[in-house]
Amino acid sequence: MRKPKVHEVRGEFQKIVESLMRTLLEEHPTLLDKKEIASLMDAEHCKNVLGLNLLNFALLRHRNQGRMIQGRGRYWKHVYADEFLVCSQWWKKHHQTNALALSRFVSALARRRSEHAGSRTLLRFVEVFDHYVAGGKADLASVPAKPTSQVRPSRRKGPDWPDWPRPNDEDLRELAGAMTPFVRFLDPGIVYAVVEDNRHMWTDWSSRLEALGIDPAIYLWEGSPCVFPGVRRHAGSAEIAVFKQQAAADEVPPQCLVLDDNDYPKHLWAFACTGKPFRNRGPEGYHLAHLIDHKEYRNRWREELDNMPDAKEPVLPYGLFTSAANLAYVPSAFLRPTDFSSRLRSLMQRRAQQLYGRICRIVPPPMAVKPCDDRNWSLDNFRWSTPVGGKDNIPDFLDFRRKRQEELFDERHAVLQGAERNP
Repeated sequence: MRKPKVHEVRGEFQKIVESLMRTLLEEHPTLLDKKEIASLMDAEHCKNVLGLNLLNFALLRHRNQGRMIQGRGRYWKHVYADEFLVCSQWWKKHHQTNALALSRFVSALARRRSEHAGSRTLLRFVEVFDHYVAGGKADLASVPAKPTSQVRPSRRKGPDWPDWPRPNDEDLRELAGAMTPFVRFLDPGIVYAVVEDNRHMWTDWSSRLEALGIDPAIYLWEGSPCVFPGVRRHAGSAEIAVFKQQAAADEVPPQCLVLDDNDYPKHLWAFACTGKPFRNRGPEGYHLAHLIDHKEYRNRWREELDNMPDAKEPVLPYGLFTSAANLAYVPSAFLRPTDFSSRLRSLMQRRAQQLYGRICRIVPPPMAVKPCDDRNWSLDNFRWSTPVGGKDNIPDFLDFRRKRQEELFDERHAVLQGAERNP
């Protein structure tokens, strides 16, 4: 067996670094502001300003950039706060240099955030790094992984769980056969109305998104069925805290007008079925399902969708969050089978493509819905319900969404103006 290299072994020093990054990015995400995080993603800043020796790599990088550089894993696999990768190049011969650099960085941050609840935890890290620089051992036990948690006594490993049988392909087809008659898709005419209205509003909305630093292609690609361009789901602990008003945002969230929990995708459905906006209650016994992932973290579209090998990188998937062609109501009794079964997800995606593929582009280019060569999973082998929704209510909805978009643009401008007055 090959003996692992020194830098491949996560010793006590590396574990303390990992614990520090959990504190900064997950447990106390408001300790660092956006500019400080951007600095930690700059290799020159990390080397020349902080004094870190990481083989000229930045301490942080975005998850989408991947952990591999020139065929080698230079960042740990764990994704912090659903967004960041942390550099793994903590060579033993540089430990003391890096401990000193981290001590200075954390100490300065603790002073700047002296009123913050996480500042005490930062000072504990300073103690550990200083002790290590002085020649002592890096003592992870002196730094709590979670400030409020209690250490539990170790338990003896119990017996393994039994290996229960799992559903095979035939079982999944039977489940799909029972489910598809109850799945509800929107009438294609409703989706067409959204796509056409997007064409009318494309120039205006695209220029206004771009003026706010938002890439319009994320929401308004050619033939886009995105219902509320600029609205995306919150992601990561920091954004969830801001959305729930448990923390103040130093800056507006990137690449969006506003964060949402899951209300905006339901407004079109509510108008189509009730003639009114969504009011916190949907159809009894059903939940709304996204057919294709709409968040960056753990997005499966590279595995589930078609893409040419030499094609450019697709845009961020945020526009799929409110997309009229990416949603269906599924009976709650099925316990969200489309979340974890690739077979069932593919079946639903192909049904959406069958309904809407001629009137819109379901996913941003260069991606495309993947066909299925297995005849057993042909769409014709399953019974589907008639698409739902009253088209008579859609003019009112389009008027509602244009007014809401105006409100979102105005609110975003107000936030930016407030940030400029109070830097």
